[in-house]
Amino acid sequence: MTDVSTALKWGPGFVGISIGLVMYGVSVCQYLFYIMAFPRDRRLIKCVVLLVLVLDTINTVTSLSFCCRTLVLGRWTTTYACVLQLSWDLSTNLGSRFVVSFLVQCFYAHRIWMICGRSKLLTGTVLLAALAALVFGTLMLQDMNNTRDIGNLFTSPYSPANAMASAICDGLITTSIYISLRRSHSGLLRKENRVTKLNIIFIQTGMITFLSSLTMTILSYQNKPAGEYFTAAPGFMLSKAYSNSMLAILNARNLVDNPQQISLVAPSEFPALATIR
Repeated sequence: MTDVSTALKWGPGFVGISIGLVMYGVSVCQYLFYIMAFPRDRRLIKCVVLLVLVLDTINTVTSLSFCCRTLVLGRWTTTYACVLQLSWDLSTNLGSRFVVSFLVQCFYAHRIWMICGRSKLLTGTVLLAALAALVFGTLMLQDMNNTRDIGNLFTSPYSPANAMASAICDGLITTSIYISLRRSHSGLLRKENRVTKLNIIFIQTGMITFLSSLTMTILSYQNKPAGEYFTAAPGFMLSKAYSNSMLAILNARNLVDNPQQISLVAPSEFPALATIR
C-alpha cells in the first residue's frame, strides 16, 4: 500500500518531467532553426521568442531541481521541509509556466487577429481568457507562498480556475483557427500528406496545448487524491508544449519561403504565416 501511495504521489510528476525534457530538447532545436532561417524578423518577435525560451529553460531547470531534491536527496527523508514545504524551485517553476502560457496565448491572439479578419471580439475574448489564467495563477502562487505548503497546489480554489481559464483560452484559439482554415479554399485539410495534416491540426492550431490544459482542468476537479497527483504530469509538460507550438508556427513559414518545400505545401496554403514578421 505504501508503494502505491508513493507511486501516485511522485510517479506522474516524474513522467511529466521526463517527457518535458524531450520536449525541451525539441524546442531548443526549433529555436536554433528559427534564428538561422529568419534573421530578418522584427526585433519584437525575436525578443518574445527568446524570452519564451529563457523562461522555458528556467522551468526545465527548476523541474530537475525539484525532482532531484525530492526523489534523490530527500529519498530517505520524511521531514516537513523536504516533503510538504513549498520550495523555491517549485514556486519558480509554476511562475515561469504561467508567464510562458500567457505570452504564447497572446501570440496566438495576434495570429487570430490576422487570420480571422481582425475580429476585435474574438481577439479580445482570447486575450481576456489568457489574462484571467495569468491572474488566477498569480493568486494561487501567492496563496502558496503565504502558507509555504505544497498541499495548497491541490486545495487552492485558484488552481482549477487557472486550469479552466487556460483551457477556455486554448479552446477558443483551436476552434477559431480550425474553422478559419476549414473555410479556406486552398483545400488545406484535404492534403494526402499525413505529416503536414497532423502538424496543422495538432500543433499549429494549438490542439496540444488545449488538450494539456483540458486534462489539467478535468483532473483538478476530481475528488479522489489520485486525480490531484495526476495533474503534475501535464503540469510539468505544459510550458514546453506552448513554446514548441509557437516555434512550430514561426518555423512553418520555411515551407513557404524555401522553394525545395513547394512540393509538400503550396504557398497559398499558409495565407497568414508568411506575414508574421
